[in-house]
Amino acid sequence: MPEPTGPEDSEEQKRRKQLEITCRVLAGSVVRQLIDSGCDAGQLIDFASEVLRCVTDRGLSDGPGPVAPVPAERAKITTVAYRAEPLGDHHHRVLGSRVMLRPLDVGDGDLLAAWAAEREIRRTLSEGLLRHLLARMSEVVADPSRRDLVVCNEGGRAIGLVTLYDIDEEIGQAEMAKLLGDPAMRGKGYAKEATHLLLAYAFHELALRRVFLRTAGFNLHNIRLNEKVGFKFEGILRRAHLLDGTPIDIALMSMLRAEYLRAFRLEPAPGP
Repeated sequence: MPEPTGPEDSEEQKRRKQLEITCRVLAGSVVRQLIDSGCDAGQLIDFASEVLRCVTDRGLSDGPGPVAPVPAERAKITTVAYRAEPLGDHHHRVLGSRVMLRPLDVGDGDLLAAWAAEREIRRTLSEGLLRHLLARMSEVVADPSRRDLVVCNEGGRAIGLVTLYDIDEEIGQAEMAKLLGDPAMRGKGYAKEATHLLLAYAFHELALRRVFLRTAGFNLHNIRLNEKVGFKFEGILRRAHLLDGTPIDIALMSMLRAEYLRAFRLEPAPGP
């Protein structure tokens, strides 16, 4: 006769069931998106092999128990050069080793319009963000519930945008978005450093508890980049957005303050 199931066992069963459903939905969405992108059977098998490799690399346990802890020698702490300079009201200028984040200004309209017309931007959720900013520039700049920061490289050239919006001080969370509008600046590490600076700003200056983001479910490259920065996958919002009139799945990812503090260490950014 089986032993009675206690409350703790019941909660564990619910948790595992929820994880099973999440895995099933995610797997179906990813495979569907890969097929829609033109992948054949061989490429799908290669993708499955890559998933298995990632599982092995993370050192998951074989049984139904919790994830095996990462050995201390494998734990990675990222050092970020960071300095935030107050500019009045709720605005700051944020400086890193190569990147500076400055507040969006009403005079940046032409810059945003040029980025919104860029081919790669039009294939992502970033176009909607840029259109929203262009339509409400004056309101956005003065809105204390968001921080829109223009990314500038070493030479002071504006190359992209990072933003925190729907900042909820009571809950302690905000949604973030990021983009590099200048195609020539992609693949050079600017987006990664700008993301590090925005997270440092969110968790240190704004004292947020959680930062989350949404990205197109088919954009596996961006999902992987977000994972490398430290974001955790939370789930799939099925057919939750229209892109060029076509419903697409949205991947939801987040980072908690406690996770950030374990993975990142700040050092003073170089002076002017």
